[in-house]
Amino acid sequence: MNTCPVYRRSGGHSYNAVVPGPIGSILEPARDPAKHASLPHACTLCGSCSDVCPVKINIHEQLLIWRRELAQQKLLPFTKRVAMTLTSALFQRPRLYALAGRMGRMALRVLPRFMVYNRFNPWGRQRELPPAPPQSFRELYQIRHGR
Repeated sequence: MNTCPVYRRSGGHSYNAVVPGPIGSILEPARDPAKHASLPHACTLCGSCSDVCPVKINIHEQLLIWRRELAQQKLLPFTKRVAMTLTSALFQRPRLYALAGRMGRMALRVLPRFMVYNRFNPWGRQRELPPAPPQSFRELYQIRHGR
């Protein structure tokens, strides 16, 4: 659990499950898929949990399988399905992705605070975004490495 960047940041109580952390995100949907459909999506799929697992369970792969299974069972909210479809389309178009990143960084710098943190954004009630960087990672890499 302690190797997981999400678990380290959120802690066990946010999982609302008997077994917290990455392994709980696999076990709990098996027990009650409708109640715990969000758990496999609370993962970055970085693979850190699989790297340190003493019995070599590919936890991040299991979470990916659960994501697919829950989507096929139509247990994801409509808003999440639409968001994932749009995100997939964005990630498949590098120029559009770069443009969206520039627009997002600019918007975070100029939008009034209430536009990001309001009652319609439950995520923002408990979290604070860091300041938007002036350049993307790709832009910084090109500056530093001349490519």
